[in-house]
Formats: sequence, structure tokens, C-alpha cells
Amino acid sequence: MESIATKYASAIVSLARKENKCVEYKNAFIDLLSVFSEQPDIPKYLESYFVSDEDKYSLIDKLCLSYKLDNLANFMKLVTKKHLVYHFKEIVKEVVKMLNEELNIDEGFLYSTYELSKSQITNIEDAISKKLGHRVELKNVIDERLIGGVRVVVHDHVFDGSIKYKLETLKDNLKERRIG
Repeated sequence: MESIATKYASAIVSLARKENKCVEYKNAFIDLLSVFSEQPDIPKYLESYFVSDEDKYSLIDKLCLSYKLDNLANFMKLVTKKHLVYHFKEIVKEVVKMLNEELNIDEGFLYSTYELSKSQITNIEDAISKKLGHRVELKNVIDERLIGGVRVVVHDHVFDGSIKYKLETLKDNLKERRIG
């Protein structure tokens, strides 16, 4: 059975495809989710039964104005009217997943011992994209077990440049030399 998030995401992805604005919709949803995370009073306001629909819709119009996407505000108004704002994070996750499939973009994880800068992540994404032959977007995850370096996982591809991996490889090589 299809989840609420999947149903609503499918609808917006269909509109994005029809308007030929998949990248724009993806970026808009990621931005809106960021706004909702940074300002938790906004989703509370949109879910409130004590705020009129007109006031909610006015806020949505202001939030969506800069994106220049015809159906974004209407979609957000529908989500608000159906009291699904608290499902927005799941909807965005599905929208991004579906639009990435549409755009032939693979998602992966970039493990490091500390948070990397946007330019460092972009450089690694570009290198991995070139290796795999299609666009890759990476989410930085902190993993202090690595000691140093980075480890990238995209589906079943693992690119391990961590110090931990290098030490384990050295250890295995030394064991083989002792045995041989």
C-alpha cells in the first residue's frame, strides 16, 4: 500500500516532469524543508486549528514566491488544508528520491571524522561522479571510527580512503607476508 508521502510526492513529481522543472522543484522542496527545520514555528502555525486558512495561505504564498514555480504554493496549500504538514519531511524525502531517479542522480554517503565544507563535498561528488559515469550527490555523515580520511558509499560501490582502511590493509598485507 502506498504511503501518504509517496502519493503526494508522486503528484508533485508528475507536475515537475510536466513543467520540465525537476531540478527547480527538488531544490525548492529541499529549501522549504530547511526553512521548516530552522523555524519550527512555521509548521506549527500551518498545522494550527486556531489560524485561519487565509492567514496560512498568505504565509505559504510568501514562502513560495521566490521559487517561480506555478504549482508549489498550491501543493503546499493542499498539504496544509489536509493537515499533512507534519508529514512534510517524509514527502520531501520521497520527492527528492523520485526526482533523483528522474534526473539520473545517485545518492550516497560521505563518511568523515568531521563535517566537510560544501566545496570539499562538491569536489568529492565530482570525482565519484566521473568514476561512476553519472551524477552523484553525497550526504556528509560523521564517523569518528575512521581516524582520518573519508569513505564514500554509493549503492554497492565503496570508495575507502580512510586511515582505518589503510591500516587494516597494511595489517592484512603483513599477515600474508608472514604466512607466505
